Amino acid sequence: MQMHSLAVDAPADVHVWRVDIDLDAPLEGAGAGLLDANEIARAHRFMRHEDAARFITLRACLRRLLAAELDIEPPQLQLDVDTNGRPSLAMPHAPDFNVSHSGAHGLIAISFKRRVGVDIEEARPSFDWRELEASVLHHADKRVIDATPEAQHSGAFLACWTAKEALLKAHGEGIGGKALTMTSFSVLPRNGVRYAVSAEAGAFEAVSIEAPEGYAAALAWSAVSRSSCESNHDA
Repeated sequence: MQMHSLAVDAPADVHVWRVDIDLDAPLEGAGAGLLDANEIARAHRFMRHEDAARFITLRACLRRLLAAELDIEPPQLQLDVDTNGRPSLAMPHAPDFNVSHSGAHGLIAISFKRRVGVDIEEARPSFDWRELEASVLHHADKRVIDATPEAQHSGAFLACWTAKEALLKAHGEGIGGKALTMTSFSVLPRNGVRYAVSAEAGAFEAVSIEAPEGYAAALAWSAVSRSSCESNHDA
């Protein structure tokens, strides 16, 4: 397991790390002294070893990073989960954070000032973007992708998809949310690393971020403070 701090085109309060995961690492003793009993039990309920390895690795790294930000010991952190399955810290003035993983890599984003979301996706050989097109693309996104050379369509779609997932996670909706859906907003075109997020997504921004070869990754954040986001979301 290795963890790398990434340079991202985002506000200074937003920090992102990439985690490289050893999918063959033994589970015995993994996460000891970092994860609580419920997390260890959850890891051992996964049917596939690699899924358990991803969960333990990302959760252990997340606890280390949050503990360092808050100057406490990792086991002292109490993580709650909201109705959308998004974890948060059960303490006042805690940072917002988000986690994503795919294949042998994961991402963690943390900010004390705004909501954040990350997504990373592996471009598997069997990936057929056309199967997901109708459930992901806004008509504006489709127009941009269709205008690119056909050989670039799959990569353009994967990048668009990661940006949308990161935005939904930052928004607090998650995939399948009722207030905001994949097709209800657009993120294309992209200027360099920065996505053109449409007004339907609210006051949020998104960028592509450095990813290993064969992967696409994105970061999203609220343009306004977390308190403003939560007030608008609850209204």
